Amino acid sequence: MKSVYCDNWEQGKDNGIEICNPSWDEVKNLILQLDNDKKTLVTFGDYDMGYYMAIGGGCDKYILYLSFEDEEKIFELVNSEETEECYVELVVEGQRGRYPKSSCICQSEVLIAAETFFKYQIPDKNLTWKE
Repeated sequence: MKSVYCDNWEQGKDNGIEICNPSWDEVKNLILQLDNDKKTLVTFGDYDMGYYMAIGGGCDKYILYLSFEDEEKIFELVNSEETEECYVELVVEGQRGRYPKSSCICQSEVLIAAETFFKYQIPDKNLTWKE
């Protein structure tokens, strides 16, 4: 991974941090800091190579997607046990929004998806993805 970024909103301004060439532990630590309030988005990957993962939310309710080929291919991690008809409020990238419950993922699945992507740059085949 070339870099990881985590936002940090204070008084309407993003004072986030970027770490170049992060370890998995550094990425995982930033994901675990997401709080659905001030720290609401972690992105990591290699933008020059055209791939990255974005994780938003916090407090055991997250949205997660992968982008490949400069956003030509996007995969969203989904919760197949939930419906798209119910919505959950999350703060992502400092903005409150409503997301389908089927898009809200628990922390344990987010960490599995993130570690697989960090190590192999692919979606974890044991999770449910929507392209």
